[in-house]
Amino acid sequence: MTTAELAGLARSRLRLIPAVPEVPPETPYDHVANGAQLLLAAEAALDRLGMIGNGDDDATEVRETIRGAQARLLKALFLLSASA
Repeated sequence: MTTAELAGLARSRLRLIPAVPEVPPETPYDHVANGAQLLLAAEAALDRLGMIGNGDDDATEVRETIRGAQARLLKALFLLSASA
């Protein structure tokens, strides 16, 4: 196949993908919950990359900072849900 044929094939396949419906705006609670999830993912990435428990503990301070931020976000979620 030529480059032009491949490009035409790609364009025709992209037309098969339906339009994504508009995502509703997030509430403040949603933003805080998403932030907490991102911090959990960041902490998991430190483990996955072997930056924690590697003898040198290169990222121990980073992990403690992530955990502190997680605690603050979880408290904010608790307060937001209590006030709703």
